[in-house]
Amino acid sequence: MTFFDSKLFMSSLGEDAELAAELMDAYLEDSPVRRATLLEAVNNGDCAVAAKAAHSLKGMSGVVRAGGLVDMALGMEMAAKEEKVERLKELFAEFDQAFATALGEMHHFRETL
Repeated sequence: MTFFDSKLFMSSLGEDAELAAELMDAYLEDSPVRRATLLEAVNNGDCAVAAKAAHSLKGMSGVVRAGGLVDMALGMEMAAKEEKVERLKELFAEFDQAFATALGEMHHFRETL
């Protein structure tokens, strides 16, 4: 399964490779930090921090057109806001695998720019 749509991403930017590189670099640098914050919050059962981190990842993933990650982050955000810690943990485990796959796809894409 693909979590990052490079064609949609480039189309949304009017095929601007320089802008794509800038946005992708920002995502590749910042998203792992946000993921780490989310993991710590999930492990600590801190729903407020988890909701904020998931919301941030949702927005960032939307910018780079990683639609699958957007949907998963939204699910985590809602679970955190509803304080459903066990559901949040389940969703994070699914997200984490998808995130790793997407980062691989994004690194490959970035090398082609």
